Amino acid sequence: MYPPFTRLRLWACSAFFLLFMGQCQSQFRPPHVQITDIDTVGAGYSFIRQDDNAIENASYLEPVYQKLYTQRTQGGKKINIVHIGDSHILGDFLTREVRDRLQREFGDAGRGLLFPYKLAQTNGARDFLAETNSKWLGANCQRDLSPETNFGAAGLKLTTLNPYAELTFRLRDTATAESRFFTKVTIFQRKTALEYDVEVRDETSNQIAQLFIEDDYARSFYFDRPVGSVTIAAKKTAPQQKTLTLDGIAIENELSGVLYHSIGVNGAKYMDFARAKYFARQVADLEPDLVILSFGTNESQGNTEPAYMRRTMELLTAQILESSPGARIMLTTPADSYLRGRGLNPHMAETSKVIREFALEKGFALWDLFNFTGGKNSSVQWKSHHLMTSDSVHYTKSGYALQGKLLYQSLMNGYNGFVEGKR
Repeated sequence: MYPPFTRLRLWACSAFFLLFMGQCQSQFRPPHVQITDIDTVGAGYSFIRQDDNAIENASYLEPVYQKLYTQRTQGGKKINIVHIGDSHILGDFLTREVRDRLQREFGDAGRGLLFPYKLAQTNGARDFLAETNSKWLGANCQRDLSPETNFGAAGLKLTTLNPYAELTFRLRDTATAESRFFTKVTIFQRKTALEYDVEVRDETSNQIAQLFIEDDYARSFYFDRPVGSVTIAAKKTAPQQKTLTLDGIAIENELSGVLYHSIGVNGAKYMDFARAKYFARQVADLEPDLVILSFGTNESQGNTEPAYMRRTMELLTAQILESSPGARIMLTTPADSYLRGRGLNPHMAETSKVIREFALEKGFALWDLFNFTGGKNSSVQWKSHHLMTSDSVHYTKSGYALQGKLLYQSLMNGYNGFVEGKR
């Protein structure tokens, strides 16, 4: 029987070996990516024109495809994708389908952005657990109607006055019980004289992470050995400190590959994130190569005036590019849905048209989900195939999984086209 310290070292070495081997399997492959049967949508959905599932203006994404190409053939690259949207994105059902597949083909660089959604009284991703010893006050950018709001990367925030507050994240999928390991934790916290400092530690391995880099919006901490959980503990170091406010955390394993960050808020529109004062600046700390914007459902629910919606799109994309000038932007149109409680939605086609025209005018990439899945009133087909929930606005897990597969296919079709062009 090994003594406790030796067992701990063996566990850490084994975890690192598994991470390393998984990374090796993700590199040095033929550049072309094969889209397998598990990545495709069955033939039973005739309303989906899968042959038309392509990213328009895909050449705009060539810098992203080049990094993916280098990572797949040589390794050593980290590709950051930030997917931002409304409730369709918040649950992480759609985005998880894309994340898992991209990391399978190009390497797993970590889970990315997390937020303790339950503590903010909202739904969210289910592949991690969040526990606390304190009372927190949660808020989101959609409910605050001020011209400028005090929100950051996640579009949500948690605040506590407890100087002994602790918040623990465990990267354990509640559906599969699978654990994931990491070494880097970035805490999105706007540092002011009133904010508590924090200690970042892991109880299992008895490690305290070391602060490596910080700015006014985020601080990155590193563990010496891989961990499966992290505790963020308030630490009062000055009399004037009275609060701890968290805008989210990002988890990485410091290996090359893909980070696919998913950011969503129930009911959100373009303008809600554009009004969030710290959003674009904190997204810049994620070092995005590609920013995907998936809005439109809530704009159509409110029959948003096209000129106003266009101004909100202009404002948000400009803010993102000002803070992250190297990023590429891709807009998506929403799949059709009903007008909540009032039958078919007559505004979806116009909303999708505005998104389409804005993206192509600006030279951004566009994934036109609305049109190639049937366009106006195609929600009847989504519903008849049991792909929508009872509210006829949101989709079932199967519906989101289908959309995620379609998005992955479009990204890989664009990537494979880029690879063909290099021959």
